[in-house]
Amino acid sequence: MENKSNAFLAGVFTIGLAVLVLFSLFWFSSDHAVRVPYDLITRSTVNGLGPQADVKYRGLDVGKVVSIKFDPQVPGQIIVRITVNQDTPITRTTYATLGFQGVTGIAYVQLDDTAREEGASTNSPRLATSAREPARIVMRPGFFEELEKRGDSLLTQTETLMASLNEMFQTTNRDELMAAINSVHQTAADYSKLANSLQPAVSQLPKAVENLNATLASTRRLADDLANPNGTVMSTVNRVGENMQGAADSVQKAAGIFTQETLPQLNGLARDARQTARSIDRAAGQFNDQPSSVLFGGPSPTPGPGEPGFAAP
Repeated sequence: MENKSNAFLAGVFTIGLAVLVLFSLFWFSSDHAVRVPYDLITRSTVNGLGPQADVKYRGLDVGKVVSIKFDPQVPGQIIVRITVNQDTPITRTTYATLGFQGVTGIAYVQLDDTAREEGASTNSPRLATSAREPARIVMRPGFFEELEKRGDSLLTQTETLMASLNEMFQTTNRDELMAAINSVHQTAADYSKLANSLQPAVSQLPKAVENLNATLASTRRLADDLANPNGTVMSTVNRVGENMQGAADSVQKAAGIFTQETLPQLNGLARDARQTARSIDRAAGQFNDQPSSVLFGGPSPTPGPGEPGFAAP
């Protein structure tokens, strides 16, 4: 009897332990976070997105996808029901996009906020929601969807680019391009020759620079000498000025002597020359009137009053 009671207790203990283990596994594996529902509205495709897909807010896991269905009121519109943590800052400017995990093709929902992207104030009111009336969030096209939409335009531009490249590399254009390349090569060769020809001049450049420096130093010394009143140049100029002043004084003195002494003598000589010329003129006139006066002398002058032989008229 005792053995049966022990077996019964062991069985009860085993069953209780199994139930406890299962309850622990269920408890630790389940998510106990308080979540609220939201509906994502989109007309785009949701390839790769399924129930239990991750929902991330700016890269952080905040919830799961609950269901995906068509909107019965708007044809072609898809409603993606999600549940996110209650403390997730979802506002009226929050939007959703579809992201992909690597190259596996598994999609997830990425939530973001326009106000945070534009640097505006983040104190906007939260978007109210409830299990009976979930709030709706617009789902924007993702990167790959935008790329798919613009694929035709990109293909057209690529075809145009390839056509332009084919036209550019035609025979005529290719020959012109090769001619341009050869011209550039020839220019580089000419430049190399010019550099080689300039090498001797370049080697003489340091000496020319030294000569120029010496010339500048001489010029600087000359300028300093000119600026110095007691310098050689200014002393020489002063001596030349003194000599010229002495010469000017000598000339002025000679001019004074010429004016005071020589000119009066020249004037007297001129008067004597005039008197002599008048005497010669009178003698010539007398000779013309009485040539015999040369031999017999001239006539006696008429006696004046009081002289012998004077006769009153």
